[in-house]
Amino acid sequence: MNTGISGLDGLDEKRLSDIRDNASKLSDMKQEVPVDELFPESFIQKHTRFSSINHLLLAAGYEGSTDEEFDEFIQGHTINPFIVEHTPFRSWQDFQELAVSAYITKWIGF
Repeated sequence: MNTGISGLDGLDEKRLSDIRDNASKLSDMKQEVPVDELFPESFIQKHTRFSSINHLLLAAGYEGSTDEEFDEFIQGHTINPFIVEHTPFRSWQDFQELAVSAYITKWIGF
């Protein structure tokens, strides 16, 4: 029986130390991640037919410019049906969770 973990080639002590340091820095972050960093064009293009998060939000009907307006829009009832219709996700929450996971993975160096 093979009990080895696959996909960890190249993870020497230095690389593991860097990942641990980056994870520690990430846990100490107090600031919010800007929407365009959380949803880079590559992520949006992979999971939607839109070229950027701005194009997706405009198509969904978002016209605001402040953090408060964005929060109200996301918490409203219109974004989830749009996400369901135009992405493979069941909700904005699912969409955002994958983006956060991808952001963290990239940030810590995996």
